[in-house]
Amino acid sequence: MRVESALELQARIFSQIFNFIELPVIAGLEQATPGLFLDPMLLETKSARPRKPSRRRANDIALGVTEGTGGDDARLAVLVQNRNKVQSAVVEEIVGIARGEAEVLYIGRQRPLWTVRRNDPVRLGASISPTTVAYAGTLGCFCRDNLSGRNAILSNNHVLADVNGIAVGTTIMQPGARDGGQPEADVIAELIRFVPIQFGGFPNRVDAAVAALIDHGRAEDHATLYDSSDAPAAAMTLQPSAPVEAVPGMRVFKTGRTTRHTRGRVRAVNVNNYLVDVGVGVARFDGQIVIETEMAPQPFGRPGDSGSLIVEEEGRPVALLFAGSASGGAGNLGFTGANPISSVSEQLGVTLI
Repeated sequence: MRVESALELQARIFSQIFNFIELPVIAGLEQATPGLFLDPMLLETKSARPRKPSRRRANDIALGVTEGTGGDDARLAVLVQNRNKVQSAVVEEIVGIARGEAEVLYIGRQRPLWTVRRNDPVRLGASISPTTVAYAGTLGCFCRDNLSGRNAILSNNHVLADVNGIAVGTTIMQPGARDGGQPEADVIAELIRFVPIQFGGFPNRVDAAVAALIDHGRAEDHATLYDSSDAPAAAMTLQPSAPVEAVPGMRVFKTGRTTRHTRGRVRAVNVNNYLVDVGVGVARFDGQIVIETEMAPQPFGRPGDSGSLIVEEEGRPVALLFAGSASGGAGNLGFTGANPISSVSEQLGVTLI
């Protein structure tokens, strides 16, 4: 079926099987696809799952869109969080309505990602932020500052310096502020330099910043990119001394705060006049890399993954993730923008370690 048909089917199941109610479109707001459905049974609670036992049909079943048998085909994804419901009557009914064009996946009970927790050792891909903001981004990798010789962490300007807005010397914590980081207990570094982001049509090459490590009392893992499991396991070994240039078709990987370990493919290189809304204005970037997911229905990157180090299959550094869209590309999951790691290292004056 087409993606649009899968979304229509999802809406039908929400309405007819789960008995959810569809909210009317609010003037001035873009309607979510396939519409915003709420469970009327939960409107009086603060939880998406009541503490008291319930036999409600919607419990522990999520719906999405996954890839079909080929081309632009799509299927309904039935994501089951309770193993006892995998072969339940309600799942059978959903598959029946989909006329077999559904994939049932047991995904287990979802928990906070390891990337958003306090990490010891401090890992590549973990949540970080300045102590003075309310957001969180990603620790890309460890590096050495060529000017001072200090060991440091690498991420984006908009992560470590809030788009030119954070003073040098500001402390950086892991986890980041959005993930519960505490300035009194979680500081690991201090901002020492960033490449200013220019506006007014001036072409930028990188969105990058570096923060020198301080005595934080935790171990550090400089070499491992971890997978997406709740108890993180090694997925790849970083080869920091052997960076490579991206080429179209190259398979790449990253571990980031939001989507954890994902796989993508380079779709374009040397991308110029690449416009990015960085929150305080639209900036132009030249010489960039554009990446498409290879893991539908999993996007390669999402907000909060900014700063992730992107590597190729042997763990050699390729780029620094800094931007992305929420639509277009494989599965309509969006494209990801990245700075070549050679440009980042050169402009910041750092060496990956």
